[in-house]
Amino acid sequence: MNESVGQQLRQAREARSLSLEQAAQATLLRLRYLRALEEDDIESLPSLVQARGFVRIYAGYLGLNVQACLAAMDGESLPVEAAPTVAGPPPPAREAVSSEQAETLFQEVGLKLRRQRELLGLTLDDVEGQTRLRVHYLRALEAGKLSELPSPVQGRGMLNNYAVFLGMNPEPLLLRFAEGLQAHLAARRAARPAPRPRVARRKKAGVSPLRRLLSGEVILLGGLVFALLIFVAWGAGRILAMRAGQTPSPTTPSIAEVLLAPASETLTPVLPTPTATQPSPAAVLPTLPSTADQTLETTLLAPISGAVQVYVTIRQRAWMRVLVDGEVQFEGRVIPGSAYQFAGEQQVEVLTGNGAALQVFYNQQDQGPMGDYGEVIDRIYTSAGIVAPTTTVTPTPTETERPSPTPRQSATLGSTPTPAP
Repeated sequence: MNESVGQQLRQAREARSLSLEQAAQATLLRLRYLRALEEDDIESLPSLVQARGFVRIYAGYLGLNVQACLAAMDGESLPVEAAPTVAGPPPPAREAVSSEQAETLFQEVGLKLRRQRELLGLTLDDVEGQTRLRVHYLRALEAGKLSELPSPVQGRGMLNNYAVFLGMNPEPLLLRFAEGLQAHLAARRAARPAPRPRVARRKKAGVSPLRRLLSGEVILLGGLVFALLIFVAWGAGRILAMRAGQTPSPTTPSIAEVLLAPASETLTPVLPTPTATQPSPAAVLPTLPSTADQTLETTLLAPISGAVQVYVTIRQRAWMRVLVDGEVQFEGRVIPGSAYQFAGEQQVEVLTGNGAALQVFYNQQDQGPMGDYGEVIDRIYTSAGIVAPTTTVTPTPTETERPSPTPRQSATLGSTPTPAP
C-alpha cells in the first residue's frame, strides 16, 4: 500500500530526529503549513500552486525525491525513493542542477509564449501597443531571463497578462513559473554557507523592583538631599542658640513717647511760690492754682540741668523759634511727633505761628497747647513764672508832603513902538 505524501514527509522528518519547529526554522515555512502538509490537509493551504511549492521545499530539505512527491500529490503512482539522509548542506553538484533546472523552466515558459505569438503573426511592438508592456520585458519573458524583470512578483503579473492576451490558459504557465522560482530560491539557499547552530542564550535574570529603585543615581541623589537637610538643621540650631544667648538691651524711649505716654501714678504738682514782679511792660500770667484736692497726671521726664526747664512736643506742623537766655537755640519748621527740650538759667522764650501745634511742659508741669490754631503765640518761661510779653505799638511816621513845584510865569513881551514916518 502506497503511503501519502504527508506520511512520507513525517517519516523522513522523524528519521532525522527533527521537530516541526526546527523544520519551520530551517525552511522558513510557517509551522501550520508544515503541519497541514504532513496531515495531507491541502485545503488549509492558501492555493494549490503554493502547496506544490511548499512540498518541493519541504521534500528537498528532508532529502526526498521532489518529482516523486509532486507526482504523488497529483495522483500519479510513481514510486517515491528516499534519498540517503545526509546532514549538512547539499553537495555542489546539486546546486548546479537546481540552478540549471530553474533556467530550463523559465525558458520553457518563454518558448511557449513566443510560439503562440508567432502563430498569431504578432510582433513585440504589436503586443506592447495592446498590453502596455515594454518590449524589453516581453523579450525577457520569452528568453526566460528572470534577472531582467523588475521583481518576481511583477514578472508573474506580466506573464499572466501576456498569456491572456495571446489566448492561452495562464494557469499552467504560472505554475511552471512558480516552480522555476522555487528552484531558483533553492539554488540560492544551497549556495549560502551552513548556518551555525544557535546556542540558547541564558535568560538574563530579571532585576528586582527594589534593585531598580536603589540605583546608583538614586542613592547619590538621596545622599545629597540628606546632607542638605542636616546642614539646614545645624544652621537653624546655631541661629536659635545665638539668639537665646543674647541679652536683650533696653531701648531708650524717645522724648515724644515719654511726653505722650500716660502717667503710671498721680503726683501732686508743687508749684513755685509767686513773687512780686517788677513793673515792666510785660504782664505776668498766673500759674495753675494749687489746691489740695486737685491732682494732675504728670509724666516723669528725663532730668536736665537748669533753673528753667521747658519741653515742647509737636502736634502739628508749625514754625517755631526758641531763645534760651537771649540766645537762639532753635528756629525753623517742626513736624508732628517730634519733641524738644530746653533748659536755661534765667528764661526760655518760645515763639510760634500756630499755638495749637505746640504742647509745653514747664518745669515738669503740662501747660497744654500754647493757643488756638493759626494763632501767633509768644511765651517767656522764667523761674518765677510764665510771662506773656505785651505788644508794643510802634508809631507810624507821618509822611511829610513835599511841596509841588510852582510854575513860573514868563515875562510878557511888550509892544515896541514903531516910529511914524
